[in-house]
Amino acid sequence: MQDRLFVGVDAPWRVLLCISLLAVFFAAGLGRLDFDPRYQTFFDADDPQRLAFEHLRDVFTPSDNVVFVVEPGPEGAFSGGHLALLEFLTEEGWRLPWATRVDSLINFPHSEAEGDDITIAPLVEDSQRLDAAGRARVERIARSEPVLAGRLVETDGELTAVSVTVLPRGDPLATSQEIMTAARELAQRAERDFPGAAIHLGGIVAMNHAFSESTLTDSATLLPLMLILMLLGLRWLLASWALVFGTMVVMFVAVVGALGAAGWLGIDLTTPSALSPLIIMTVAVADCVHLGLGAQRAEGSVAERFRQSLSDHVGPVLLTTVTTAAGFLSMNFSAVPPFRDLGNVVAIGVLLAGGASLLLLPALAVLLPARRTRVNWTATWAPRLEALATPRPGRRLLLAGLALALVLPGLLRLEVNDDFVGYFSDRLPFKTAAELIDDRLGGMYEIEYQLIADGPGGIHDPDWLAQVAAFSAWLRAQPETAHVLTWTDILKRLSRTLAEDDPAAYVLPPDAETAAQFTLLYELSLPLGLDVTNMVAHDYGSVRLLASLRDVDSRGVIAFERRAGAWLAEHAPGVRERHGGINLMFAHISERNVEAMFRGNLLAVLVIAALLAVALRSLPLAALSLATNLLPIALAFALWGWFRGDVGLALSTTFGMTLGIVVDDTVHMLARYRRLRLTAGVADAMRATLGAVGPALVVTTLILLLGFGCLALSSFALNAKLAWITMLTIAMALIVVLVVLPAWMLYFGRARGRG
Repeated sequence: MQDRLFVGVDAPWRVLLCISLLAVFFAAGLGRLDFDPRYQTFFDADDPQRLAFEHLRDVFTPSDNVVFVVEPGPEGAFSGGHLALLEFLTEEGWRLPWATRVDSLINFPHSEAEGDDITIAPLVEDSQRLDAAGRARVERIARSEPVLAGRLVETDGELTAVSVTVLPRGDPLATSQEIMTAARELAQRAERDFPGAAIHLGGIVAMNHAFSESTLTDSATLLPLMLILMLLGLRWLLASWALVFGTMVVMFVAVVGALGAAGWLGIDLTTPSALSPLIIMTVAVADCVHLGLGAQRAEGSVAERFRQSLSDHVGPVLLTTVTTAAGFLSMNFSAVPPFRDLGNVVAIGVLLAGGASLLLLPALAVLLPARRTRVNWTATWAPRLEALATPRPGRRLLLAGLALALVLPGLLRLEVNDDFVGYFSDRLPFKTAAELIDDRLGGMYEIEYQLIADGPGGIHDPDWLAQVAAFSAWLRAQPETAHVLTWTDILKRLSRTLAEDDPAAYVLPPDAETAAQFTLLYELSLPLGLDVTNMVAHDYGSVRLLASLRDVDSRGVIAFERRAGAWLAEHAPGVRERHGGINLMFAHISERNVEAMFRGNLLAVLVIAALLAVALRSLPLAALSLATNLLPIALAFALWGWFRGDVGLALSTTFGMTLGIVVDDTVHMLARYRRLRLTAGVADAMRATLGAVGPALVVTTLILLLGFGCLALSSFALNAKLAWITMLTIAMALIVVLVVLPAWMLYFGRARGRG
């Protein structure tokens, strides 16, 4: 066993060769990595909300789109210049890659009566020919038409929109990049040719692209920032460029190995899992710091010092490596595939980092030329940390109990909630467009309903249409509703048109035959490029209704969904329905993820408790260690409850992850205390433990805070929130381990006469 323990010191070239070959094998898997930016990656293929949404996309025209949100110049939305801009965007929108449909007030199919005939034509056919009266007519129609007002034209404002529906094929990342590049070029041309207007890009395609943009932005900024900060910090902490270089190599091997393994396993990177290198590097540094500081404090040659450090730390490093990996593996219980991938990739990286720190770091330290440099700051910190072994532990425990009584009620304030638009930072252009759409147009939160009649052709039945119209009216009366797009409005408009725009004639057709005639007339008269498949099924057996919601979070969306379902069941028994929407998918996945992670976290606790009991060879110490690790997590979530209160996708996955990380502190403390307790009393053993292990715990905590602090700057709010709660937990863990744990050990150790 000793030979295996010191193989990095005794056979450095052999270790270097073996790890290099292993790294080359893993690196070959990097070429198999793909990045998928689509929102669909957050959901399993059999997710019920995803299946419902994809069913709607099969029945009706798919709704993937790019929305040009246009803020007009000072002349207003219905000036000649702005109408010309909308006309330009409408025409050029067809040239976007994979464009299948363009909707705007320009090509809106407006109906007019000519005797007994109805003419349906684009609302604006040549904006340059419109005089003031013509523009006033366009404004009057646009602001009063339910299909336009509040959706493509701001009801009481000047904001307008042009929606380009696309049907992309092929690689998701490449297609979204191609579409958005073309859309941005078009927007820039429009802003250049029509000065004074501002154009923002929203829609589903823009949202998908924002996921990839967020990842690319973070990779280009956060990784270099983290590497620079760690390089400088490690040089100061370890006072040895050889150890700094060795640590960086360990980090590189762990990251390349984990990402390469992901490639070999067929794991696609997504916005959450793409930042796994930051977490792996952070955890890898912690292992190296323990070994490096141990070697710096020892005496003798480099090989002798690392033998001593390995003897002291191999057990705790192995244990923390396994427990940290177990914590991340608990993320496999998540209902969100990207978080499962994140847990698996990081777990692989953690295991590789643990092995590389025990083998590769000593080998590189032995092979590299290095001067012996003392780490002076440990001599300063050690006495201060030893003083935490207070002679009055009972008083400290009492104060800790009072603090807990004040903080822990914050757990009761936690609520499952999410806002998928809020996932993105204000630094991303998509966020501006999404907020404009949400505040002033139809809103980003949309529920799509398939309202099903009794068989093919059943949508012409007047009783069924009356129930659909009643449901549409009920939806419009709800406080959350921003806009309702419904087929019955089109039929009512055609009835009014035939009655020479008599407002009293804005009613549904009186019989099925008339409704069928109206449908056929409308379908045959639509302008080129438009059809009714976005609202009517091919067999005329169902219609699509879109309810856009505003100022709602995931709880509000689910509450609205249930309320609407109850109304339909009670007041529209003849209407069967299926519904879906991206917002609904995210809202439900948040709820399911909390429930799923509860089981995963429970299993993680049991596994880590068993590992601690075996490693520490003491059930009381294992129980104490587990309690010491659970307490910081509870405190962090309680503080989050006091100051934020929302628990969404990110926070519901962090329990197991942070549990695995913070175990590091208590394992190193209790392992050293247990060994010292064999030859010393409770107080002396605790003081010596704090002096020997405390500096390394402070350093690793600072490094972990540094690494997750970089992640907290992420432009993707899910990653940033995950980082913040992890940082809070790590900080609480250090306080508990250095302040509460020694007091507990001293108080009960003395009372019972044993540790």
